[in-house]
Amino acid sequence: MNKGLIALFLGLFLLASVHVSICEERRIYNDGVIDYVPLTASFVLDAWDSESSLKNIQYSVDGSPLQKYTGPLSFSTEGRHVIVYRAVDTTGNISNERIYSVIADGTPPEGLVTIAGPVFIEDGTFYLTTGSEVVVWAEDNLSGVDMVWIKLDDGEYMAYTGPIVIEDEGYHTARSYAVDNVGNRSVAYKVSGYVDSTPPEVAILSRDMLVVVNSENYTNRANEYRVVAKDEIAGTEKLWVSLDDNDWVAYSGPFKVQSQGFHSLRAKAADSLGNVSDPVEITFYVDIAPPETTLGTAIEE
Repeated sequence: MNKGLIALFLGLFLLASVHVSICEERRIYNDGVIDYVPLTASFVLDAWDSESSLKNIQYSVDGSPLQKYTGPLSFSTEGRHVIVYRAVDTTGNISNERIYSVIADGTPPEGLVTIAGPVFIEDGTFYLTTGSEVVVWAEDNLSGVDMVWIKLDDGEYMAYTGPIVIEDEGYHTARSYAVDNVGNRSVAYKVSGYVDSTPPEVAILSRDMLVVVNSENYTNRANEYRVVAKDEIAGTEKLWVSLDDNDWVAYSGPFKVQSQGFHSLRAKAADSLGNVSDPVEITFYVDIAPPETTLGTAIEE
């Protein structure tokens, strides 16, 4: 079926056609079975007679009684509609009735732009990593989705062909919209968030300053250690410590190392996106033995 002009012979002498008029951005779509049109479409009936002159054109919409055609037809409701039409000449000849079925679609697609992969949401803001993907979903219940468009930050809209990875850290915004097969355009969907692939900065602090003797750190058994971490974007989620290469355990607060001898204390941190820092380490010797003293006696001659 021609999408711009649907022409059908009506009888031996009478010829009639339906012409569909639409605005510039809208269009007619045929799925191989039926035409889909936007609600802005109008339908113009035309007819002519090869011998005696044309008297009038008659039409019926969705089963209504036949009436005289006086101007373009349009629909105010979505869904399937049927136009039945015929022509009459001045001698009373009536063409065969012809039927044109069409589906009117005035609703744009529904859609969503979101994040897949490592992500967490706080106060409506997305936090993601360079391993996360921007994903767009759209559907249309009548004519179907024709194209989906997306743009990042202040860039140009481009055709969406699959999930998108944002490699630059910092704050970003993705906007997307969809167009159905008759040209109805959705509103723009938006998602904003911070891309953060940098793990927290972590440090081990001692309450008392370590004493350096011969390039080695020394401290006492009463000294206290705490682990601190900072993440400017996603925030610190977890802290772990390991003493003397033992298993990592969750850090719960300041602690002491009271056994005498050489020790290695390591710490690491993860942010809310799962970015884990490299371990930091301090080494020290816990000295629990007090100094020994002696007393000497000297007698002057």
